[in-house]
Amino acid sequence: MDTVLNLHVKYGVPDPAAGKAVGEFTDGFQPLYDWLISWGDDSLFDAFLVGQYIEEMDIDDLVQAMAETDKADLDTVYGNLLNGSYNHLDAFNAHIASLTQ
Repeated sequence: MDTVLNLHVKYGVPDPAAGKAVGEFTDGFQPLYDWLISWGDDSLFDAFLVGQYIEEMDIDDLVQAMAETDKADLDTVYGNLLNGSYNHLDAFNAHIASLTQ
């Protein structure tokens, strides 16, 4: 979080989370967040599906962001986040598989 915030400062991009509580969005993400929270509350299995869904969205967003920049520092951070998302996705997939066997 600190690294991403530092990049916001470096490139003069406002922090979209500044002044907001956890789970509070004003950029159109509130309905998605509320839906995911509701879905994930249904069961452990659904919570893992929500995690899987979020990681797949993150991976798509990060791949797109990497394609749209030529800044090495952004590519490094995006790459690290992408690796983390792939690891998280693998973990969610393993938990989902364990519940369906």
